[in-house]
Amino acid sequence: MAEEVLALREQLLAGVTCPVCLDVFEQPVLTACGHSFCGQCLAAVLGDPRRPAACPQCRAPLEPGSQRPNRSLGDLAEVVRSLEEVAARPRCPQHGKALALFCDPCAALLCAPCRDGPEHRGHRVRPAEEAARELQKKLRRNLLYLQEQKKKLNHRVDEKSEDLQVTVGSELQRVAESFEELQWCLEEQKETLLAQLEQMSHELVSKSEEYTHRVLERESLLDTVIGQIQEKREQPAVEFLKDVGTILSSCEAAMAPIPEPVSRELQKSIQSLTDESQQVMAMVDKFRVNMCHEIDWQREQVRLDPQTAHPCLMLLDNNKLVQFSSHEQSLPNTPKKFTRTLSVLGSQGFTSGRHYWEVEVGEKGSWAVGVALGSVLRKDLVSLLSSEKVWALRLHLPGEYSTICITPEVLALREKLQRIRVCLDYEMGRVSFYNAKDMSLILQLEATFTEKVFPYFWICSEDTQIRVCD
Repeated sequence: MAEEVLALREQLLAGVTCPVCLDVFEQPVLTACGHSFCGQCLAAVLGDPRRPAACPQCRAPLEPGSQRPNRSLGDLAEVVRSLEEVAARPRCPQHGKALALFCDPCAALLCAPCRDGPEHRGHRVRPAEEAARELQKKLRRNLLYLQEQKKKLNHRVDEKSEDLQVTVGSELQRVAESFEELQWCLEEQKETLLAQLEQMSHELVSKSEEYTHRVLERESLLDTVIGQIQEKREQPAVEFLKDVGTILSSCEAAMAPIPEPVSRELQKSIQSLTDESQQVMAMVDKFRVNMCHEIDWQREQVRLDPQTAHPCLMLLDNNKLVQFSSHEQSLPNTPKKFTRTLSVLGSQGFTSGRHYWEVEVGEKGSWAVGVALGSVLRKDLVSLLSSEKVWALRLHLPGEYSTICITPEVLALREKLQRIRVCLDYEMGRVSFYNAKDMSLILQLEATFTEKVFPYFWICSEDTQIRVCD
């Protein structure tokens, strides 16, 4: 049965197909020879202006104006076109029926059996054409609104982009000028120092050559005077005394001290120039290190957390200074407070980023500075020899520095530390310590952080203190 319906459909489609455009007739016309064509197709055959032509199908002569509309064929063509549209509709994969309905809550096309199923029973279901018309109107309204929003958004973006472009352009110029000025200043200072050092070098070479010449002259004079004395001392008295005055004068000249190759004035000038050169180089090194560090790292204004401080630790100066006291303070024993270890944490913890702070420490006593995990022991003794939750630099004995970490070690430091920069790189798992005096690296410890990290301070003697620097 289905094959017969398909065959009938094909026959109908063949009967309403224009032999020129091979599509369903549009406003068909009938020629005198009995053939039908689309109105526009036949008009194209007759040309503009119209002239006699041959029938595209039988080649019979066609005269302009001899054609008449074929309305019955046109009506049949509309019926076939409607059937084609119905046949072209998508079908339900479950029931094989045309999807001619639309479920509003589910926003889904349905066939008649689907509408009666449990999934869509009670839902608002209407013809697909009706739903399409309403949703098209809604989409048109949305389209107009979105287009207006796009215009406004583009306008704002353009204005913001222009403002940012002006800012970036100004910053480009300012940075370029600043670095050019800095480069010019450094180059000028470099040329001045090099010229002065070269002048001193030439003067030293000249003095050295002059001193060598004087030494050679003195050696020659000494040889001459020694020979004269050896010859004169064997002569009789009268003959000995004839020119002894000349020999004595030569002796005095030979015994006169040879001037030093480098005068005190020249030594002072060289020392002054050397000090100036070292000062300039130290300033350049400090500027370079500080600039790189300040840009990449966030300086923190650390304050000590009184809720964590051991009862024997006194916090002073707006919680920036910690001192040891042999008398325990009467304070509430909160969960955060250290009760077995003389420690205190910073009030701010970190879970990401690069941070640093500086502390001033004493040259005597016992202290430690660094970082600790938030889960560090508060009510039990914290081992400062080997710890899995503390990473710190420690002064245990005068001049003896060591590390607090999983694998502690004693450090061989020549200089006594007074101001220390503690740096925390959370993502890289690094805790670094610098001598803030010249930004030389003291120590770098490796770790893996998976929780909040706090600044850590330990102090165990009355003759020292730790101060957090602003």
